[in-house]
Amino acid sequence: MPDRPRSIVRGEDLAALDSPPRLAAARVGFRVRPLSDAAGLTRMGVKIREIPPGLTGTHLHFHDLEEEWAYVLAGRGIVRIGPLSLPVRSGSFTAFPPGPRPHHFVASGDGPLVILEGGERRWGEDSCTYPELGVRSCRGEDERIEPGSLPAFEGGAEQLVHTGDVDERARKHPLAEGVVRHQRAIDAAAGLTRQACAFVRVEAGGETTAFHTHTGTDEWVYLLSGEAEVRLGSDWHDVAAGDFIGHPANSAAHVMRARSEITYLMGGEHVADDVVLYPELGMRLTRAGFERILPTPT
Repeated sequence: MPDRPRSIVRGEDLAALDSPPRLAAARVGFRVRPLSDAAGLTRMGVKIREIPPGLTGTHLHFHDLEEEWAYVLAGRGIVRIGPLSLPVRSGSFTAFPPGPRPHHFVASGDGPLVILEGGERRWGEDSCTYPELGVRSCRGEDERIEPGSLPAFEGGAEQLVHTGDVDERARKHPLAEGVVRHQRAIDAAAGLTRQACAFVRVEAGGETTAFHTHTGTDEWVYLLSGEAEVRLGSDWHDVAAGDFIGHPANSAAHVMRARSEITYLMGGEHVADDVVLYPELGMRLTRAGFERILPTPT
């Protein structure tokens, strides 16, 4: 098979960004690997964050506009959301809508808490508030704020779900006979509206979708278990648990085939003007539904 392209990344092979020593006094510590940047995505960020036992992964914070989310890959910990402190474990998924729901994770087990985290990128418009520091950051500039000027903190237990508690539904692809994904809509279950994230299981020998690409959103896949091969354009590449696959908007069409049963997280964005193109089927999907764009092959 051809050499791996940039868009397929193995997290453990990436150089890690470690938290600076100055954060130790605040009990903040982390090791971050930026998956989406390495894979060429620009419209959203996806990272692996590893938090040592007894530390928090970030300062307590919230965004004015951006949606964020986090999925626990390994370990145990606590997620703090506003006035709540909730236990998390492998398979826990937490949604962070914008607004005064300050949040962060604490690694409370014997080993590190390992999180796959992501969210929107609204660099030019969003601001991030750190209530315990009395700081609001926007466009890389910090300003001091009075803690008393902040709105009352919000947060609800419904922002946290466990994958095993979300119903699995078989989704048959309308254009690809025999293609079935067993999917859990963890994004909607936890309250996300713009960021898409689903837990998916595909049986051995099955394909994940019809060969396609998107015009209006990046897509990504993080393999949790099993082995597969992914087609990017005309080339096939081997992938396995721990691999991240990025599909930038308007990049090569793609599909994945499971060699063994696979489970994975997949994500993107809900974009109103996105168009899904199926080049080999001569079809596209818009808000109006499926449309033919090429003559039917003979």
